[in-house]
Amino acid sequence: MTGLTLGLSTASPALSLALFDGDQLLAHDHRVIGRGHAEALLPGIIALLGNRRPAAIVVDNGPGSFTGIRIGIAAARALGLAWHVPVTGCEGGALVAARAFALRPGLASVTVLMDAGRGQLLHQTVSADYILSAIATRTAAAPGLAAAEATAGAMAPAQPGVRVHDGHPDMADLMRLPPARRGLPPAALYVRPPDAVLPL
Repeated sequence: MTGLTLGLSTASPALSLALFDGDQLLAHDHRVIGRGHAEALLPGIIALLGNRRPAAIVVDNGPGSFTGIRIGIAAARALGLAWHVPVTGCEGGALVAARAFALRPGLASVTVLMDAGRGQLLHQTVSADYILSAIATRTAAAPGLAAAEATAGAMAPAQPGVRVHDGHPDMADLMRLPPARRGLPPAALYVRPPDAVLPL
């Protein structure tokens, strides 16, 4: 990518925004807000950009909160139309893994663990060359990890020598991803259907 790139993530409890010039991070806003992404997103983008306008937008496709994923993708698509700039997507698991690989060079793979709600974990293995396993869910009480398995993500267990970091997807790590992993279609990545069902 050339020119300014805006990255945004609302799929997790964090609101994460980043602005890049090529691969250089120019501005960054990463806050764990829990809820209220819809209200905080556009003011956050305005504050981050100032008078600048991006040439491209990358949005976190998920997995994560059903509502949060939809907020981020809808906003990214709307801004892309308004600014006439391309919009692509990335995966939250890849962002979490990117931070782990930066913190622990030489790590062959990392298991990403994020909150799936309902007392469950989202579980995904990411290799150092960014081959991602299928996303699975498992109970938070029994993550089923090997003793020496490197983990990352907000639900990574606190085991010395195992947990690399316990952060949410952070758009500051966007440019650590290979171009193919930040050039996906901006399409929601859900791991199960929504709770709300339309009446028959």
